Amino acid sequence: MLSDGALAAISSFGNPNSKDEGLVAYEAGYRTMLGKTLSLDVAAYYNDYEHQDSEEPGAPFFETTPAPPHLVMPTTEENLNHGETHGAEVSAKWKVTSRWTLDPSFDFERIHFHPSAGSQDLETGPATEGSDPRQHARLRSHVDLTRNIGWNASAEFVDRLKAQNTPSYTRVDTNLIWRTTSHLTLGMYGQNLLRDHHLEFFDPDGSSTRSTLIRRSGYMKLTWRF
Repeated sequence: MLSDGALAAISSFGNPNSKDEGLVAYEAGYRTMLGKTLSLDVAAYYNDYEHQDSEEPGAPFFETTPAPPHLVMPTTEENLNHGETHGAEVSAKWKVTSRWTLDPSFDFERIHFHPSAGSQDLETGPATEGSDPRQHARLRSHVDLTRNIGWNASAEFVDRLKAQNTPSYTRVDTNLIWRTTSHLTLGMYGQNLLRDHHLEFFDPDGSSTRSTLIRRSGYMKLTWRF
């Protein structure tokens, strides 16, 4: 509803002349052993995007059907965005002892989207850039407590989503796995142990993706393989 009390509808229209989105991707990686118990992986990438979707506003028009009469504020799908992403990941695997293994990793990503000439879409670029965490770190641990019992634990940090006002968070998960026989396994799991809940993704209008609120949880699982 407009400030003068008139009704208005924001409508999105398709475009039969839309082009396929284009991507040229460059990737490189390196793996090495630093001694007998430590391995290191390094990877980097650069992606060049063209003909990306944009929502271009059109001239408003008035219509009476369906009732009540209302003003239509149209947007049309075009391909007037372009941009690039680049990032890197470093991960390692360290066999601390014959029974204990650590797997740390860290990655970062930067997204840059720009409106092409003639575009009036000033929202898609910032929304795309701000809906992906810039940094992500994780530490995983696996310990063989006995021949048949294994303990896994992980700590994970995820950076904030700027466009959604979603704060960064750290979560801790763990599980204890007991291989009772070659066919039967009993597992006890705990997830998101640091806090009662945290928000991972926020969609303000719920039009495309539901907001995800992850709660603390625990469960047991019995697996039979035959």
